[in-house]
Amino acid sequence: MAQTHDGVAAPSPSSSASDSHPLDLIPFFRRWKQNHIRDLVYTFIFGLGFCFFFFALYAIDAPHGHLLSLLWKNFVMAMSISYTIHGLYVLGDMLLGSWLSKLQGWQRAAYHIVIPTGGVFGGFYVAVAILDPTAALHNVDGIFTTGVIVSFATISLVVSCVLVLAYAIRERQLRDTEHIAAEQRRALEAERQALEAQLRMLQAQIEPHFLYNTLANAVGLIQPAPERARVLLERLIDYLRASLAASRDTSATLGNEVATISAYLDLMKVRMGERLRYRIDLPPELAACTLPPMLLQPLVENAISHGLEPKIAGGEIVVRCTAEADVLLVTVEDDGVGFDPTARPRPGGGVGLTNLRQRLAALYGNAASVGLADNQPAGVRVSLRIPMTAERA
Repeated sequence: MAQTHDGVAAPSPSSSASDSHPLDLIPFFRRWKQNHIRDLVYTFIFGLGFCFFFFALYAIDAPHGHLLSLLWKNFVMAMSISYTIHGLYVLGDMLLGSWLSKLQGWQRAAYHIVIPTGGVFGGFYVAVAILDPTAALHNVDGIFTTGVIVSFATISLVVSCVLVLAYAIRERQLRDTEHIAAEQRRALEAERQALEAQLRMLQAQIEPHFLYNTLANAVGLIQPAPERARVLLERLIDYLRASLAASRDTSATLGNEVATISAYLDLMKVRMGERLRYRIDLPPELAACTLPPMLLQPLVENAISHGLEPKIAGGEIVVRCTAEADVLLVTVEDDGVGFDPTARPRPGGGVGLTNLRQRLAALYGNAASVGLADNQPAGVRVSLRIPMTAERA
């Protein structure tokens, strides 16, 4: 009886009440996806209710031998009227959809009065044509008598009031739902901002320690190896330039993130020498994909501090960036000590990966994940999956 659109049974907050069927007022009927077939079935149920209502009114005075005939006539009448109103709503939506969405107040009420009124009289004529085709073709004046017009005008008024009330209640429900959804979005945004601030505070606490260690190493190299000290300071400048720029942004490209971790690895290579080797595989078409800044560095730092530094011979870190459908996959592999309880955290990660998971949950919900697994023949492989929201280069 209402307009029909593909979608979910419970309209989203941005939906209009006219996009739903009157039976959507009942929570039981909102469990099924909204589509044409569903609304046709709902109109049948709606019409069946009117059929039994009017049958009960007239059956009181009707002879028992005519009850079956009376029920059939009421069924045909109710279904004809119900599906005629349904069809008029669908036609109105097809022809006047954009205009109807702007109707408010008395204009919306008038629309819901005109459609049912036309549907009641049109459906009555269709029912007469089904029950008595001869009368429908040759005795139209005899069908629409003054008594019939008054009776069906009354029925039209009742149906219109029901529909106006139904859509008014539905619009109130949608406004309430939209308000709740907006409050939830504000709460999630506040939580995300608080988490981002917390993570930036943690990063600010960690970076001075890292900076002091690096500068101390540079001071220690000035006299015995001045060239290495110079290279170390140059790499530190490159890293600080990249990381400080990233820390001020709310988003970054994958290419910039890779440049940051490359500067970090270059810096660590000066400190660790031949104990650190690394490879980065970034296809050019993925370089422009966007992601939150400083998202990859914790993975690399974790691989060095827990995987390679405890290993006397050091090892290699491999960073691979690939795409699977609409998901960006970044893996960081090392051939370090692996999941040794005395050398690195057990599967699941330590504080750094825990913070990373919290950040992903705040930004993407369940759409992003971090996984840890053994790397063969040695070490650990960390896999980061996030939705690829930006267009590729």
